[in-house]
Amino acid sequence: MLKYIIAISLTLPFFILTDANAADVLSPSSSWGQFTFENDAFGVLEPSDDGYTNGVAYSWGEAQVNSFEDVNIPAWLHYISDWTYINRGEDGSYTVSYSIQQGMYTPTNLEEESLIVDDRPYAGVLIWQAKLRQFDKNVATSLIIDVGVVGPAALAEPTQTAIHSVISATMANGWDNQINNEPVFRVGSEYVKRLADFPLSDSIVSDLNFYAQAGIGNLRSDVSMALIFRLGSGLDETFSLVSPTASHSANPYTLVSGHGFYWQVFMSLHGRYVLNDITLNGNTFEDSHSVDLIHEQNQFSLGFAMRWESWGVLFSTLRGSKQFDDQQDDTNFAAVSISYFY
Repeated sequence: MLKYIIAISLTLPFFILTDANAADVLSPSSSWGQFTFENDAFGVLEPSDDGYTNGVAYSWGEAQVNSFEDVNIPAWLHYISDWTYINRGEDGSYTVSYSIQQGMYTPTNLEEESLIVDDRPYAGVLIWQAKLRQFDKNVATSLIIDVGVVGPAALAEPTQTAIHSVISATMANGWDNQINNEPVFRVGSEYVKRLADFPLSDSIVSDLNFYAQAGIGNLRSDVSMALIFRLGSGLDETFSLVSPTASHSANPYTLVSGHGFYWQVFMSLHGRYVLNDITLNGNTFEDSHSVDLIHEQNQFSLGFAMRWESWGVLFSTLRGSKQFDDQQDDTNFAAVSISYFY
């Protein structure tokens, strides 16, 4: 799969040069929707079927506005934003997005029905997320709120069973050992700084971005930093959506002001310190299966994003260090997102 990514990366500049300003200046899309599918079975290097084994998400949002008062969000989110850093009056632009995300985590041996003590717990996560974003020319900040549930109520077992039957993957037999039901939450903050940009032609630019985030909650508490390099078109309008885990953000071209063909390739180096992760530490308020978390973690990601008129595609692959003691395989998964702008 890596050779296909390289081939696409090398041929995209020729497409853009043959249609140098394909992005006609039209009014931007007012809304967007995005479906994301993540799976470790089609990771680029040494694909496996364990750890973070599968994820699905649907996200949606609206175009940017110039005043936070014009953001269409529930009153309680307005109340929260009014006393946080995210509301800067008319200084900059604002967007809001939402998503429903389901994640599935399994040990290495899927055929074993009994509890595997020295491997990660079976865990399912189902969350609703709201993300408020403020940005100007070179700096973006975000406020993120996650609420949901882990355990059988997250419905990870039937979802994974359905997906594995479609892709002919091994069925997991140990879901009776998953962690128990528990409400989860996380409040997080993101900061993005566009450090430098390097124009290569009238339509092609490369840039370097600094990313930092911190979050707290029984779902996960962590801090991290990353450097993200990009090459492509329309980068000045899309830097605020960069993320070292690209599939967990919107297609960057949700913010472009024109229609036509856009493309970019990206690469990130990401280091983080994780204080707690319920999918590894187990339930917070009662005993359940758990493993010893490795607090220091790092990740490498690469991928590409495109938009043509009303449709967008994002592909990313991520490889990371081990997340718990005695972990057999490194973290490794890939993701595809399909977006529609309307």
